[in-house]
Formats: sequence, structure tokens, C-alpha cells
Amino acid sequence: MAEAIVSIVVGRLTDLLNEEVHLLDGVKIEIQQVVSELIRMKTFLPHAVSRIHVDDVRILLADVRELAYDAENVVESFLVTSSSARSRTKKIKILRTKMSLIFDRFGKYNIRSTLKSEESKKSPHQTSEKLERFYSHTIFEPDIFIGVHGVVDSLIRHLVDGSDDCYPLISICGMGGLGKTTLAQKIYNHSTIKNHFAGLAWVSISQKWQTKNVLRRILICLTPEKEKEILGFDEAKLVNNLIQVQERKKCLIVLDDIWTKDAWDSIKGAFAAEKCLSKLMLTSRNVDVPKYVHPKGFVHEPGCLDAEQSWELLRFKALPKGGDALDVKRMEEMGREMVEYCAGLPLAIVMLGGILVTKPSLIEWEKVYRDTMLSLERGKELGEVYQHQLHEVLVWSYNDLPPQLKPCFLYLGKFNEDEWIEVETLYQLWIAEGMVLSSDKKNGETVMQVAESYLGELVHRSMVQVKYKDIESSLTKFKSCSLHDLMRDLSLSQAKEEDLYKVIDLREKNHSHLNASVGSRAAATRQLVVYFDEEYTSKQANPSFGKKANQQRYRSMLLFNEFKTRSVPPVLSSDVANFRLLRVFALEEVQFDKQTVSGTLFRINLGRVLGSLVYLRYLSVRKTNLLLLPSIQNLVLLQTLKLDVRNDVLFPPWLSRNIMGKLGRLRHLYLPDWKVHSLGKNSKMRFHGLNKLETLENVNTQWCEVKDLPKLTGLQKLTLRVDDSYDDVEEVMKCLTAIALSSTSCLQYLVLTISQCDLGSRNGPDILRKLLSDHRYNLQELKVIGQLPELAQLFEQQQLHDAPIDLSLIHITRLHLMLSFLEEDPMPVLEKIHTLRELLIHRKAFMGRELVCSATGFPKLTRLVLRNLPNLVKWRVEEHSMPVLSHLMIRNCLKLKELPEGIKFLHSLEELRVEVMPPDFYERLKVVNGAKYSI
Repeated sequence: MAEAIVSIVVGRLTDLLNEEVHLLDGVKIEIQQVVSELIRMKTFLPHAVSRIHVDDVRILLADVRELAYDAENVVESFLVTSSSARSRTKKIKILRTKMSLIFDRFGKYNIRSTLKSEESKKSPHQTSEKLERFYSHTIFEPDIFIGVHGVVDSLIRHLVDGSDDCYPLISICGMGGLGKTTLAQKIYNHSTIKNHFAGLAWVSISQKWQTKNVLRRILICLTPEKEKEILGFDEAKLVNNLIQVQERKKCLIVLDDIWTKDAWDSIKGAFAAEKCLSKLMLTSRNVDVPKYVHPKGFVHEPGCLDAEQSWELLRFKALPKGGDALDVKRMEEMGREMVEYCAGLPLAIVMLGGILVTKPSLIEWEKVYRDTMLSLERGKELGEVYQHQLHEVLVWSYNDLPPQLKPCFLYLGKFNEDEWIEVETLYQLWIAEGMVLSSDKKNGETVMQVAESYLGELVHRSMVQVKYKDIESSLTKFKSCSLHDLMRDLSLSQAKEEDLYKVIDLREKNHSHLNASVGSRAAATRQLVVYFDEEYTSKQANPSFGKKANQQRYRSMLLFNEFKTRSVPPVLSSDVANFRLLRVFALEEVQFDKQTVSGTLFRINLGRVLGSLVYLRYLSVRKTNLLLLPSIQNLVLLQTLKLDVRNDVLFPPWLSRNIMGKLGRLRHLYLPDWKVHSLGKNSKMRFHGLNKLETLENVNTQWCEVKDLPKLTGLQKLTLRVDDSYDDVEEVMKCLTAIALSSTSCLQYLVLTISQCDLGSRNGPDILRKLLSDHRYNLQELKVIGQLPELAQLFEQQQLHDAPIDLSLIHITRLHLMLSFLEEDPMPVLEKIHTLRELLIHRKAFMGRELVCSATGFPKLTRLVLRNLPNLVKWRVEEHSMPVLSHLMIRNCLKLKELPEGIKFLHSLEELRVEVMPPDFYERLKVVNGAKYSI
């Protein structure tokens, strides 16, 4: 990790030299010398790492990492504090003295440079080794699933069996790495299961569980429309509601990775209904658990793959396509031998494949083959030996990562177990931590795209699981990512070994870990992760987060709140100011009570304190009720600012003085999306000076100055809202047109909401036609709240001298219509928009009696919502319409008599939600593929 940290710091200092010339004037040469010394130091590290088992060398490597951090701190201090040239030179001199001592210790311990001296004297612009990329977004990573297709079918039959002697519990048991969760997911997502069960819930238990949170997750899965209400339930109410739901509808509940009998005892009261219609499926590493849960359950114990299946899995993952036949034959010979050392464990084989997939040549395979013989022993029997084999392969896969990717992988261990991490947030965090190197940029790429290439490489190596976005025009191709539980264990253990970050879990009863080792060498850790929830309150023990001197070392603090809560960790008092070097601070999903700290309203006090953290690059108070304060202008290094808070915001006059414009390094800005009340007649937020912005969300014409938008030439994504003013619509169109016609504009994704602006009159129809038909606007999502002209008239039946708009040229992906009062069926027009993925027609958007979705219509639509349509009586769906529709909701359409007969043609349908409909509608629900859809 020392090598990775030095690489990151070298890249970061090189960027600062290029980007902050005016602020580093007078010490530029000295900083370049520091960079050159760090580069030379890096050449000693491979040999040092090979001797890490020696205590003195291990301490030396830790000191190298500390020195790199110190170098970055010194240079960063020049950006935010004024000091004389003499003072700056003195700081660098002290730094170089420390470097000399490090080189002396290299000599003392006989650690040699791995490069020739002339190669270690490269300029800062030639320092970092570019990441070799193997992953391509043009193809999806394959879903590798070998040897268990018959098992899936068999277990599904057991689950849907309705006979008297059916199994009440299906269990999948075995050691880690056998693919238990993968098998369970395959079953859970199968169309037969989705058709048979009216409710599905998946919850991971793992070694650390909290009864209330487990029950809450299950109930939210089964009744998602009641999520806000469920968050306030106590444990008894959660149990009662779960029993009622299971008596009312047929559910499948999956308890993934349940380790102990105690875990089951803590939740079993929720499954005690006499008339329960549910089935349970669980996965466990302990076969005694399912027998304890229900002695009459069915237990499946997956076996290890045989030799042929093992090779098939490795071949599918790693063998190069095409190439010299003799080379491929030799690769197969080595692959078959190597895969034996994985002992038939699917995860170990996939990880070995993740190493080999980045080694396309025979020479590289031969090197991996030799390393295999040296580092692994062939497993002889099940149990600890197999688990040792698996651990060895996992560690090997980590050690094989390029330096850039190691800290990125370890960083994922910060997030909760089984959590799907939003990639946009992850990239911004990586960048703020300095982990994404500008030297890895290709022509025209942004740093965010480099971050995505890093994740892509981890995916290609099978170290990270991802979900893909279904929109081709999206700025990121991945939607979210997650770690297999064993990969997360690896991430946490390696991060602990390398002192990358410290984890504090306030959900645990014992807080002794808060003070333990804080004063020891572990204080060198620069990143802090805090977990808490509503069970933790300020009335409990108020543990210290270490001495003030230790707090000042931290560069990153992430506070994870699993569910919305009013409890706040004690660190969020005046102690926050002690973390003065923080580069990353994230506190989300917290609603502060009107408590006071030192006589000041807590949320105001914290807002002021945050303004003192002048080194921040990433600040998120998303979904909190913190107040914005003028001190935010001090955060001149900010790159990402998330202010989409969850409270009514009073727009203060100081914001109109272009306070935000002082944050000239901002790349991603998320404004409040709640009710914002302006306190001044002509005061609006200005965007002068934010020339590096790439993302700008929640701009509202009521309190934001849209005339500034064309000046933001680096903007890639913009979300914009116009409320109650047709004049503002025209002003927005002028700005959007200026952006569309600009040769320097980078805008790729526009989200627009127009609410109550009377687009049916004046030139409103012309504005809509222009927005939708001109691809230069890059309009991807449109929400219109208010009356519209009939769509056929809007797009097809124009005046004689106007040609009808070719609907196939419209590139919009999401469309929401509300209060449109359309009398004519809008479907014949909308279904011709071939890019449409999501369509919501609700709140009296359609006032007619019948909707018709014709054959070949909506070729890419995945989600359709029909809600609050008071006159809808009939809906007809023709065969081949909506071929990829996966989610359908019908709610409060009280005159709709029944589901359309053509719903049987929607073969991709995964979820049908029917809510607030008349009783006779539920009685007439159609039977599709042998299963009855219900609420």
C-alpha cells in the first residue's frame, strides 16, 4: 500500500503544480524536487514489500506512507493559508530532511532500487505508470453460472409446491465461496418465483445483525408503499405487521447468510402466524441453523465443482478468444492444472480467472502458472484446507492489482455489508481522496470517467459486482456496485493491515474500541468510518474519538446512518472543528432535533463548524435538516458539495452575493430540492466563477439565476425546474438554446421539470416541440405538471406549412405527465418515442375512458405507472407491445374494470403493483402463466 499511497501523492502534487501555478509561485521548483524524490523513493518499495515480514522494514514502509501524506499536507497548506515564501521554503526543507533519513534507512536495511537511476529521474509529467485497461463498456461482464441449472429448477419446484407435504423451508448450506448466495439470487429472481409469490423480501443477516433492522427491511420489501410509516415502528409493531402481511398474501422471504441460532431466535416471532402463506429460504455456512429453524425443511448442500466444471468456469472467464492455436492449447494445459489448486470452489476459480483475464499472452500465463506452484497448496479435503485455498487466491487477486486499484478496492469495505453503493457518489469520494490519477486520463476524458475505468477494471477482475444502467446516454454506465461478503472481509482485513482507515461502530454495545489503540501507531490512520443508528442516542456513554492531536490527523470522515434517525454521534459537536484537515466529510439521513450545544441550536452550530474545515473536497449533508451558512465560502478546495437537504430552506440574501462563486474548484453541486423560500425580492443564487462544474442539480428558477448557466461551459449534467411562471419558461429556453448552439458546451444530460406554467397557451406548444425534437438540447428526462394540448395535435396535426415531427428522432428516456387533462389517448403518440424507458401518467394527466398500447409500441419501455386516472375504464395491450416492460403500477384508477388480457404478452414483467383499487378489481385479476397477480 505504501507504493500506492506514494503514487497517489505524486499524482496529486503533479496536478497541483499544473493547476495551481499562481498559488504555488515561489516554491514550484522545491515542490518539483519533492515529487522527484518521492518518485525515486517509489523505486525502492517493491524490494521493501518483498521483505515486509521483517519488523524494521514494515515500520519503514509505514513511515514512507506517513511521509507521503505529510508532503501532500504541506503543499495543500499553501493553497488555503497565506504564508511567506521563507516559511514555505522552511516547511519543504524539513520535508526533504525526513526524505533523506528514509533513504538512509533503505541503505541500512539493504533495500535496493528496482530501476536504473536514470529511469528514476523522470519529470513529474512522466511519473505515474498509466493504468492498462482491459474492461470495455461495449460488452457486459457475463453472468457465469455453471453446474447448477438443474438445482435451480429443483429448488423452485419445492418453493412453489402447494401440496400438504410441501417443504416450509428451503435452505442452501455450505462453506464460504461455494456460491450459496448466487444460487439463491438465481432462484429469487426467476420469473416462476415472481409470478407465484405476491410479495418478495431479501435480507442479509450476517454475523452482526440487529433485530429491529432485519424486521424493518423485510416489511419494507413486502409493503414498500408504507416505508415512511414503517421507519417509525417499534419492534412489536414490526412483528405484528409482518404476521398480518403473511396471513394476507403469499410471500417468499430470503434470509441470506444467517450464521447462528440466536439470529433466528431474535426474529422468529415474525413468522409465527398460524395461517401463514409464506415460504422461507435461507443460506448459511452452518448446517445446524436450518435444522434448528425447521426440522422438516429441505436442505441443499452444494458440492465443489468437478475438474471439468472447474475448467469450464475458468475457460469461460479467462481464456483469450482467438489467438494462436498452440498458445491456446498450452494455456488450457496450464489452466486445467492451476484450477485444481482452487479445490472446486467457484469463487476461487472466478478470482483466478480475474487474474488471468488481464494476462492475454502465453508468457503472462506461464508466469501466473509458476506463481501458482509457489504460493498455493492443493487442497486434500473439505474444511479449513479448502478455506485456506480460497483465502490464498483472494489475497493473490488483491496483490495482483495495479497500485491505483488497491486503495479503490479497499475503500469499498467502508460501506455496509451487502450494500449497493451508488457509483456516482463512489467516484466523487475516490476523487476527493486523491485516489484517481489524472495521468490515467485519455484524450477528452474527465476524472469521473477515469474513476469509472477503475471500477470497470475491478469488475473485469471479478472483484466487484455491479448493476448496469439501462440508458445508453447516461454519463455513467454502471448504476451501483457491491462486494461479495468474502471480498468485503478481504477488503476490511487488508485495510486494517495497511492502516488505511479506522472503523467505529456505535451500534455495538461495547465502545471500548473507540479509545483502544488511538494513541498507538494506529493513530497514523487518516480515514475514519462511523456507523450509527437510532438505537444509539446521546444519552448513552459519550466516548471520546481520541485526543485532539489524533483527530487532527484524519483526512476523511464518513458517517453511515442505516435508517433515518434523530440520534447523532457525539463527534458531531464542537469536536468536528478538531478534524481540521478533513478532505471528505459525509453526514446523511439525519434529522436534528432542536437540541442545543453550548447554548446554540445544534444544526446551526454544526453548519458554522463545517465552514472551518478549509481542506474539504467533498461535503455531503444530503437528506439532513442542517442550515446553510455564509461560512461555506471558506471551503475553496471543494470539488463536490451536496446540499440537497430535507427541510424548508430559507434562501438568505448573502447567497445572492455570489458566495458560491468563490468555490471555483467545484465540479459537482447538488442544491436543495425541498421548499426554498427567498428572503429578498431580487436575490437569486448566482453561478459566476463555477467554470469547472460538471454536475448541477436542482436549479430552480424561483431562487436561481438561470442567465448564468450558458457560462458554465464544462457542465455535463443539469437538472432544472420552472414553477408557476411562463416568463421563466421563456427565459430558460433562451439559456438552453444558447447552450445547445454553443461550440464549447459539454452538456450531455438535461432533466427538466415544468410545473403549472400553462404550456397549452401562447407559444407553449412550440417550446415543447422544440425541446423534444431538437437533439442538441440533450433532453433526457421531462416532467410536465399542468394542462397540455392533445399530443396528436402537438406533434402530428400541425398547421399545413409545418411538417409533422418525426417522433423516432426524439431521444427522451423518461416522461412524467401530471394534471395534463388530456381527452385523447396519448399512447399512439408516446409509443413511437423509441428511446422512452419510463412513463408516468398520473394525477388526471388523462381524462379519457380507454388506453391502447399497440403492437411494436414502446420498444424500450421498462417502467409504466398509471395512477389517479379517474375516468379510465379500459386498457388494451396488443401482442408485442412493451416487450421489455419489467415494472408496472396501477393505482387509484377506480373505474378500471380489470387488467388487460394482453398482460399475458408482457413476458419481461417482474413486478406488478396494484394499489387503492376497488374490491371487484382484485376479484377479477387475471391469471397469467398459472399465477394470480395480487397486491
